[in-house]
Amino acid sequence: MTSQDNTQLTVLDDLSTVDIDHVVDQAEQRLGRRLCREGAHYSRFNGTAGFRSDADTWVRLSWRRRTRLHVPSWTGTEEAAAVIHGVPKPVWIAAATWSDPGRGVVWKVEETSLAPASAVSTTAEIVSDPRLPESWWTSLGAGLAELAVHTTDRVALNQIHLTRRVHEVYGTEVDTRIPDGEWACAHGDLGYANLTGPKLVLLDWESWGMAPIGWDAACLWSASLGVPEVADKVVEEFTEPLATKSGLLCRLLLCANVARAGRRVGRDLPMTEVMASTADMLMAELADLP
Repeated sequence: MTSQDNTQLTVLDDLSTVDIDHVVDQAEQRLGRRLCREGAHYSRFNGTAGFRSDADTWVRLSWRRRTRLHVPSWTGTEEAAAVIHGVPKPVWIAAATWSDPGRGVVWKVEETSLAPASAVSTTAEIVSDPRLPESWWTSLGAGLAELAVHTTDRVALNQIHLTRRVHEVYGTEVDTRIPDGEWACAHGDLGYANLTGPKLVLLDWESWGMAPIGWDAACLWSASLGVPEVADKVVEEFTEPLATKSGLLCRLLLCANVARAGRRVGRDLPMTEVMASTADMLMAELADLP
């Protein structure tokens, strides 16, 4: 792929900056729906857009390079619809794909039921307390517990990635081995943009798969750090999975990610200090494990 092609695809990372009227036309034709283009929701980073349809359903538009059509995220929603039950999530209805040779990409639209409430945040993180009711936390705990009993060959987080990142930042003396019994099925991208409230539904199932126990809870804890009382609430609600060796390592991995990002940009980030102190605590707990 030429540098010009790469530049063109980089532009597609934020579809709000691109004229995609003809793409939306195709989506309407293939799904047999009319999409509300005013008020569309755009991701600024991953090349997706969401539209309400005239049937009161939700339609998500995304794209992939033609050479990267077999990544698990491309079929995550359909696969979750087929095998994940007992977890609050939208009902999958239909999907369509088509080639765009001019851009070297394939477009995809997926239609699901409309969520009963808005996402808690427009981004993964929160900066103020969303004041979620106790029933929301109860539903989340029950949903994640139900999800964890499923098995799949999909992978949300693997041992190799966890070990490489932790050792890069904290040294190879940290024992990063996840015990055999501490793996479970996870959503894989549990931030507040993928959780609705006050009625809970888990959105965006592209990343689900097997992960160390505690991965989803660790991700939510990290997304909550801008509001310490909510971060404490996450730790309280998910004490059991977060206290396992795998849960401790999942939080340490997220600490490592912040440290790496700070090194990359050459300055401290908003969460650098709290993650550094948390990492010290986690490594001490890991060292005390039998």
